Amino acid sequence: MKQRLTSLDIKILVSEAEKSLADCRLQNIYTLANSNRSYLLKFGRPDLKVSLIIDSGFKFHTTKFQRPVTQLPSNFVVKLRKHIKSKRLSNVKQVGDDRIVVFEFANGLNYLVLEFFSAGNIILLDENLKILSLQRTVSEHQANDRYAVAETYQMFTKSLFEENSVEKTGYPEISAGDIKSWVEETKKNVDEQKGKVYSIHKQLFLKASYLSSDLIHIHLIKLGIEFGASCFRLLEDETVLQQTTKALHNASSQLEELVNTPADKFQGYILSKKNPLYRKAEIEKDESSNLEYIYEEFHPFEPIHKVNDNTRISTVTGYNNTIDEFFSTIETSKHSLKQQAQQHNAEKRLQQVKDENEAKISKLTEVQQLNFKKAELIVIYSDLIEQCKSAVQSLLDQQMDWKNIEKLISIEKNRGSEVAAMINLPLNLKENKINVNLPDSLADDDHDESDDSNSSESESESESDSSDSETEEKPKPAHSKKNSQPTVSVSIDLGLSAYANSTSYFDAVKVAQEKQTKTEKNANMALKNTEKKIALDMKRLTKQQSSQVSGGQTGLVQLRNKFWFEKFYWFISSDGFLCVAGRDTAQVDLLYYKYFNNSNDVLVSNDLDNALKVFIKNPYSNKDIPPTTFIQAGVYSLSTTKAWDNKIVTSPWFVKGVDVSKKDYDGTILPSGMLNVARERTYLPPCQLVMGFGLLWIGDDETTKKYKSAKKTRDSELELKLVDAENGKQTRIDELKEMVAKIGAPTEEDSKIGQELQTHVEDDVETISESINSLDLKPPGPNDQIQSKIRGKKAKLKKIKQKYGDQDEEERRLRMSVLGTLKQVEKKKSTAEAAESADTTAPSRRPPSKKIQEANRLRKLLEELEQDDDIAQEDGEESEVKIGEPYWETISGLIAAPNKSDKILDCIPVFTPWPTLNRYKYKIKVQPGNNKKGKSISDVIDYFSRSNIAQAKSEPEDSAEWFDKQNLVAQTNQQNALMAITPTKLKIVLPGGSDSKSKGKTGKKK
Repeated sequence: MKQRLTSLDIKILVSEAEKSLADCRLQNIYTLANSNRSYLLKFGRPDLKVSLIIDSGFKFHTTKFQRPVTQLPSNFVVKLRKHIKSKRLSNVKQVGDDRIVVFEFANGLNYLVLEFFSAGNIILLDENLKILSLQRTVSEHQANDRYAVAETYQMFTKSLFEENSVEKTGYPEISAGDIKSWVEETKKNVDEQKGKVYSIHKQLFLKASYLSSDLIHIHLIKLGIEFGASCFRLLEDETVLQQTTKALHNASSQLEELVNTPADKFQGYILSKKNPLYRKAEIEKDESSNLEYIYEEFHPFEPIHKVNDNTRISTVTGYNNTIDEFFSTIETSKHSLKQQAQQHNAEKRLQQVKDENEAKISKLTEVQQLNFKKAELIVIYSDLIEQCKSAVQSLLDQQMDWKNIEKLISIEKNRGSEVAAMINLPLNLKENKINVNLPDSLADDDHDESDDSNSSESESESESDSSDSETEEKPKPAHSKKNSQPTVSVSIDLGLSAYANSTSYFDAVKVAQEKQTKTEKNANMALKNTEKKIALDMKRLTKQQSSQVSGGQTGLVQLRNKFWFEKFYWFISSDGFLCVAGRDTAQVDLLYYKYFNNSNDVLVSNDLDNALKVFIKNPYSNKDIPPTTFIQAGVYSLSTTKAWDNKIVTSPWFVKGVDVSKKDYDGTILPSGMLNVARERTYLPPCQLVMGFGLLWIGDDETTKKYKSAKKTRDSELELKLVDAENGKQTRIDELKEMVAKIGAPTEEDSKIGQELQTHVEDDVETISESINSLDLKPPGPNDQIQSKIRGKKAKLKKIKQKYGDQDEEERRLRMSVLGTLKQVEKKKSTAEAAESADTTAPSRRPPSKKIQEANRLRKLLEELEQDDDIAQEDGEESEVKIGEPYWETISGLIAAPNKSDKILDCIPVFTPWPTLNRYKYKIKVQPGNNKKGKSISDVIDYFSRSNIAQAKSEPEDSAEWFDKQNLVAQTNQQNALMAITPTKLKIVLPGGSDSKSKGKTGKKK
């Protein structure tokens, strides 16, 4: 499996990163949870957020997936944050064709170097290329430089980032003579025994290393060159040399084309190999854990040289997306592959136990059959056995030596004695037994019958023979049959008769049968025990993996684009209406001008301080907003006031959109965050302040489309008519233009002030960290403190006034000149005047007037409204993605309680009035209390995660009820959940009457 980036991969990634990360600021740096050598860099600018993954020595790429990070940063990450956090990324470059990438921050104030060769490294440099910090220290060795703090990094110079530096646009032309000289050099080294013979492919890659090895391989195959042949063939065959030169030219041309291809038109290729553990029969049961193909390699070109029956090639637009897809899929499929391997090992163990038991039973069956055959053969050949016994017993009776007996039997065998031929040597006289070979006539019954039918023609000849000849021929067929038939060795006890020996074998058959019965019974028990043990092991491993998933150690969640209402406070009422409120005064104005429809929407608020202004969006022109939605919006508006903190029951109010305006009674614009209500407000009944925390789920495209179509069907059945989303938008734009015109255009002096102020702000952002570090701040000394009036000072001043009261300025100057203090006083005075004049002549430090601030705010709102119109016009009908999807379609695709068949990708935490959570699968009640938001959110997510694990244990596989098997709750960004909560203090009420405050604590007994 391909794990490292090649030089060509890095070259293409850098060309894409130069465009995607241009002018982004580094927002933060984290260490990934799965490896302390992997880091997550979050870049951003107002219209873009990018996450960059760096795996030291292996890879770097932007990602669309949310990665789990460690809570505490490492020392190296702390150092990186100190120097380059919040700084702008100026440029990204590759050092020549080496596997080195350099990120330039703040126009050369710092550099971050990524090395992808050897063991890899990440190095932070200052403006003079001095090492400030590095991931691993490298000692000086032969030609390698020493990498340590305060050492100078020498792999590149600042000219790499100079604008006037000329970048090479092509690669050196390689001629046939160049290739010939390479081969001659190799041949010389081989002759001098300084090297070895290379193949054509390896020889070309060693000398043209800027080309990918696979790319050279492909072009050699296309031209029919045997890439594995000796490179000396290039000296022998001129045709092969010319074809090889052409292959290198083609590879170089394709390389230039790949580097210059835009990211949106670039096609990356992923090579997959057949999974050896794939089981087609189980694909319907669980397709996610039964992967047919496993990602093996990624390439910027089609890897035709590795295609076979067990491979598959897929394409991805953008090479960065290709690498992200490759590694992210591998990481997400680790759990499935591990589960497959465990299942395969379990089946292997079970099959091994089955085979062992079957072998034991089969062996016992064979023993029974053999003993039964021996017993029957003993009965059949009882006369011969008695003759063998008598012959040996007679020799024993003569007290002949055992060795002499064996010699005698051997001599008789050579003489052709039939009895001696049946006796096996050596004899087992120590146990008073002999081994006799008996012809296996039972096995040859069928064979004899076929022989009889074949020899029917010769029967007439045998009948005409004399009786004497018949008696002479009887033993001959027996002797020939003995030589041709298989024999069975039987152990005969000399102390027992032939029939008694046969009985002992029959008894052995009975014993073997009993043993087989017991063995089969024990084998079944052993098989069941093994199955139980394997099931327990699988359950334990699955539990461990589930705990890892719940802890965020495995599995990835794809980063999604947030909906427009997620940047505000929002919730969906129990009747399906979207309610939004601004977090501050600027957001209130933005909601009014951009999203509020005066003809159909409603404003809900209350008379207390810090009350939220909740806008209820009504998408229907022929349906009124139900009272329950008004009450829920009223409760939501009270959650930020003292009514929540002090548990006060009060009444909110609502007013229709036509009665809401941003203009005052005299036609002037109201301050930011304030709205004018033209008519009397309609007060609602007092509301019970009970909120809740729940989870809305986001499905894949197919699931979301299903819920949206179901909502459209219900609306059509009720004959509901939707309002025009653009209705009133042009009126807002005209109103803003009119207000900006009333305020007036900024004067030339105001514009100059604004420009100079902006310049100073940008300079301060770049140098603020250096300025803070350079300051030598000390606590004020006792002489620097403001002196209070000292006792007796007033009387002293009174005496001075009486003494010098009649003295004019000229006399005072004369007396001071005589005393020699006049020069010191004049010097202090001139310094003070210079400082005062500097303050008065620095208009760039004066804050802009409120008039300019208000005009700038209105212009910004106007730009946002007009920009949306431009996007819609540019989109047209040819775009596949609908820009600005209506909010009612968006919220209809959010799922409160998913079904078993739904494929869920992510979840959204919502803070909403408790009655709206009736249909939610995951919900927790929230009441006024004294707990902090952060601790409460941690308790809620922990409760949901534990309930997932408990439900996974108790819920059967075929259950129709859905729950979060992937434990997406544990991977929820707690910061996003924190932003959804409106009050500062609260109390989480867990099911069963307990709350998070009392959980896990025991009070002291008094």
